[in-house]
Amino acid sequence: MKRFTWILLACLTASPVVAGDLATDALALINQHRAAAGCGPLRQQSQLMAAATGHANAMAKQDFYSHASKGGGQSDRRMRAHGYSARMTGENIAAGQKTAAAVVQSWMDSTGHRRNILNCRYTETGLAVAYQADDKPIQGNSQPLYYYWVQDFGRP
Repeated sequence: MKRFTWILLACLTASPVVAGDLATDALALINQHRAAAGCGPLRQQSQLMAAATGHANAMAKQDFYSHASKGGGQSDRRMRAHGYSARMTGENIAAGQKTAAAVVQSWMDSTGHRRNILNCRYTETGLAVAYQADDKPIQGNSQPLYYYWVQDFGRP
């Protein structure tokens, strides 16, 4: 059984933690799908990582699930706020999947998410997952989701 490394983002609070190995494993699976489709691998980019991590944490802490932040900001705006300038951007989100394999399968089973993953024009990414141990159900769900995934895509 694989051990997961958990990195605490904010100590001594009820803040989400980012599961670094889960995101790394998901990116490896995504790059396998891209290779099979004839695309180059996505490279992790620090500003996209910051944008993805911020949005995953916001969804976990604020109990929502959306591409739009609670303040109404969309993914391209969040990426620019972290200093990322690109010709094209995209975003995949997911919630509830406990493993890298499960989230990648969910994305590959969804037309829009799959299109982002297999878009060979994207060359950079930031992929983050936040785990909220004391998560509460979001509107429309009877159970907490606990895991919030964000993958931001870019092409400089």
